[in-house]
Amino acid sequence: MTKSPGIARLTRRRFATPRSAALVIVALTALVAFVVAAAPRALAGVIRDEVAYQVDQVAPTGRDLTGRMLAAPLPGAATEPAVVEGWDEGADAAFGAFGERLAAVMGGVDPALAPLLGEPGFAVYEVPIEAEPEDLPATAPTGVVQLLADVRMRSELDVVEGEWPATYDGSGELEIVLARDAAETMAWPVGELRTMPGGLGANDPPGEPVRLVGLVEAVDPDADRWQHLPNPLSAAIFDDGNRRPTATAAAYVDAAGWHDLPARLHYQPQTTAWIPLDADAAAAQDPSALLAAMRGATAQSERMDDSGDARMRFSSSVVEVLATAVARSHAASAILTVAAVGPIAVSVALVVLAASLVVRRRRGDLALLAARGAPIGLLRRLLALEGLILGVPVAVVAAAVAVATVPTDAGWLGTAIAALVGFVPAIALAGALRPASLAPGRADLDAPVRGRARRIVEGAVLLIAAIAVALLVVRGIGPSTGGVDPLVVAAPLLATVALALIVVRLHPLPIAAVLRRATRGRGVVALVGAARTLRDPAAGTTAVLAMLVAVAVAVFSSLVLATVDGGAQQAAERQVGADIRVSGPFFDAERTEAIRAVGGVEEAVGLLVGDRAPVDGPDGGSPAIVLATETERLAAVQADLDEGFRFVDLAPGDDQVLALASPALVEAVGDGTITVAYTDVEVVGEIARVAGENTPAEWLLVDAEDYRAVTALGYFPQVLLVDVADGADAAAVAAAISETIGGPHAIERLDERTTRIQGSPAVTALRVALLLALGLAVVLSMIAVLLVAGVSRDARSRTIALLRTMGLDRRQSRGIVAWEFAPLGATALVGGTLLGAVLPLLVVAAVDLRPFTGGAVQPGIAVDPVLTGALVAAVAVALALAVVVGVVTARTTSIATVLRTEEDR
Repeated sequence: MTKSPGIARLTRRRFATPRSAALVIVALTALVAFVVAAAPRALAGVIRDEVAYQVDQVAPTGRDLTGRMLAAPLPGAATEPAVVEGWDEGADAAFGAFGERLAAVMGGVDPALAPLLGEPGFAVYEVPIEAEPEDLPATAPTGVVQLLADVRMRSELDVVEGEWPATYDGSGELEIVLARDAAETMAWPVGELRTMPGGLGANDPPGEPVRLVGLVEAVDPDADRWQHLPNPLSAAIFDDGNRRPTATAAAYVDAAGWHDLPARLHYQPQTTAWIPLDADAAAAQDPSALLAAMRGATAQSERMDDSGDARMRFSSSVVEVLATAVARSHAASAILTVAAVGPIAVSVALVVLAASLVVRRRRGDLALLAARGAPIGLLRRLLALEGLILGVPVAVVAAAVAVATVPTDAGWLGTAIAALVGFVPAIALAGALRPASLAPGRADLDAPVRGRARRIVEGAVLLIAAIAVALLVVRGIGPSTGGVDPLVVAAPLLATVALALIVVRLHPLPIAAVLRRATRGRGVVALVGAARTLRDPAAGTTAVLAMLVAVAVAVFSSLVLATVDGGAQQAAERQVGADIRVSGPFFDAERTEAIRAVGGVEEAVGLLVGDRAPVDGPDGGSPAIVLATETERLAAVQADLDEGFRFVDLAPGDDQVLALASPALVEAVGDGTITVAYTDVEVVGEIARVAGENTPAEWLLVDAEDYRAVTALGYFPQVLLVDVADGADAAAVAAAISETIGGPHAIERLDERTTRIQGSPAVTALRVALLLALGLAVVLSMIAVLLVAGVSRDARSRTIALLRTMGLDRRQSRGIVAWEFAPLGATALVGGTLLGAVLPLLVVAAVDLRPFTGGAVQPGIAVDPVLTGALVAAVAVALALAVVVGVVTARTTSIATVLRTEEDR
């Protein structure tokens, strides 16, 4: 007699079926574990890269820790030889003690900041003093020099003509060297003696003799150190059109003799010191710790001598840049979390669906085991054991791969949660087995009616989702912290599940309408397909959720990307103010007209930021910056900007001067008629900002023709805003403008600035991650379709086999199969579009997007119809292909097998 197989043998032989479902469980478990482990590490890396990127965008004068004091350091040598290593000979006795104090400041910073700091530097210089020659050519500018002592002069500069200056001993001529370009601009040849009057009194003798003994050039002209010094390598030209131009440049003296300079040339010394900050090294530091360290380093002044009378407070724009970069990264993290939580939830739901498929396919084996005496608890434990075998190893491996792939440390929590994901298959398999599933019956006719408990659960989910969304909207933008706001994650997730439940409830309504109509017709496909869809919704909420999330992520991604890109464009427009922004020399009417004549220039207008002037109004008085421009031209230049200048009715040249004022100035002094520098001005409107210029809170704008009437000064702006003609190449136009100007200047293009903002690591990561989430959601929806085909195979085979005996052909059979999938796709398109439109509203309500836009007001949702349509169309095509694949690959059992099975029952 043949020995019957035992439980262990049956388990080994049959629990590998079906393999496809097991592979889906393994793949999805690995995917979720990898995402859960890698996402926090990737986000931490993005934050660090964003910080490094933004810090690198800051000019050295703003990036480095920079301090100034209105005094020269007291003489004194250093006690540590390493401090003065590389200094000029004799500089130690004059500045060694100060260098030691500077090294102590650097050594006292927070450990998070220390790796970013380079070798400190400093220089001492005087206020500009005119150097008068015996005979100055009519075409030469007035020469003005700032005596400057740099302890590394001989190592950072090379003499190209003449010699180094001798140490001044308190008598005779003072020897200096100038940069070659500065000397040429000043028309000061080597060897020429000039007189510097300095701080002369009424009875003082003539000024001090100063001789130019050499010309120098920088060893490294691109070194950051030169940006901390006043005109170190060239002369700055000031020409207001009313007098002889003035050329100002640094004049280097030997550092060892600084303290012996004549008193009349040495009466207002200033000391500037800087500690270089390495932007690349910022990527290796924790951004929050680095921000705290920078705030600590700039919070108080430092003692620079033993007495404490000489103090220096260091500052850096990096503090504000770090705060903005961290806020931008946290906003990106919150958005990515909202985008990722849906696909992750769908992945878990598909694991549950795959587990249900496993139990359905093994129902005969499980029923046999139960008939042989295996209790339901034992069967569940066997299924759970298999789930552990399938899930835990792959989850651990996926978490390890994530740690190895993404090296940035983000703590242990994400990795631990990823490992725990391996228990999901065990829970899903054990939970999918119910006593009723082992009894024979038809799922389409014997399925239990939704019980009271299920309705209570669904109602509780809807209520909790409504409460979470309400709390999110009422609370508004949450605090900017280092972690992800749980409410920002929970509310969109609950809203997604709630909408899926509502869609599942509404999904049968149009199908029932089709069924009612089909019962009055003669077609069999619509009748049977609609009836089966209503009686046996095998996929249930899971398939609807998967497809719905795919469409929702497409809509959500398009709206968020459009909002962020629009914010970047808006921020760039506020900073640049036109297609091209030129700053540098004074732009008189002749030079401005020359730029307007450049090919490709549609219009150009100057923007003058004047001095503060006293302003008095009906509500009080306050000093304010006076801005001036040709208002009609400015409106033309900024016509295409979202926040461009629109006021053109200031009526320049009238007896009454009209002006626009900032809201802060109107609040301080009132509107209507005010007095600006003792001139009556009528405020005709408020304007929040002028794109292209960063001004203090209190300012007013007048037309260029009225500027002289208000300030008694000429209109010579140092900023020129240029509108490029349609079709012209902005880069070529900028190059032509630069060639036309010739002298020192700076040019910034709107397209370059926009690209820099959009190219930041946070924005790039946001764009890439949203597209990856979209791709993942589409793949998951396709898996859901295939799982639906597997779950409903038995019922489908029975129905079609019986109908085939009645004459149903193959084309009609596939039409009936299509009814399982097509309504799901249509429902997902409608519900997903609605959800995708709602999620960005929650993001705008809860996540601060101002770091992306640079504005003071939270931006609204931007819609790019082309991008939205393209992404939704791509998802629709993918879902349609999934439906086609599901229909084509949906296997049915042969007629003989079905009839034999029914007979056996």
